[in-house]
Amino acid sequence: MPDSLHSRAGYARLARELGGYFHPWQRELGGPDPELTFDVMLTSLLTPQTRVLEAGCGHGLDAARFGPDSAGWAAYDFVPEMLERARKNAPHAQFFEWNGKTGVPEGMQGPFDLIVSRRGPTSAILRLNELAAPDARFLYVGPRLEVPQVPERLAAVNWAILSEWRVSVQAFAPTWEDWQTRGAFMGEAAHRADWDRCATAKGLPYREERYIVLAGRSG
Repeated sequence: MPDSLHSRAGYARLARELGGYFHPWQRELGGPDPELTFDVMLTSLLTPQTRVLEAGCGHGLDAARFGPDSAGWAAYDFVPEMLERARKNAPHAQFFEWNGKTGVPEGMQGPFDLIVSRRGPTSAILRLNELAAPDARFLYVGPRLEVPQVPERLAAVNWAILSEWRVSVQAFAPTWEDWQTRGAFMGEAAHRADWDRCATAKGLPYREERYIVLAGRSG
């Protein structure tokens, strides 16, 4: 998988080839999906009065799944091909093309009670004070046990971590090609010698990791 995957063109290719923001390698989990903690927390925070903003919505699966339980679900992504699918998956939600760095799009009506990001851009943290209601919460899940920019950026905008979880689940990449693709996607080297030495009948074992954070304004 080329380095350009983590770009507008790369994500557009995922939308075309896989139908949305999916990891482009096959895997087998040896335990519960590590993002279930995020799902449980998100569900617990939603009420019929909760106004939600989703950063990096991809093809809109969270908007489709959780949006009906909220007072309103707005979401943004910077990839038009993803947004096209999101609007079909969640016609009740509002979607905006935005990179989270320029001026807030017209029509994105805040303030929001809950801002969420599932493996999406941490740049959303730097806009929290502009977008969030006074008692709002920010919920994030990232692809590693440590995502240093999350606590750093929260501190920079005077938000505090209320809870955090680090989840690690045994997983297997079933083929050498899957292991290579995962390495390219994650920015990690994939060595054939490691595969030849450690692969089992299920494939190469590794840990599927997630870092989940719930934050609110300090003070």
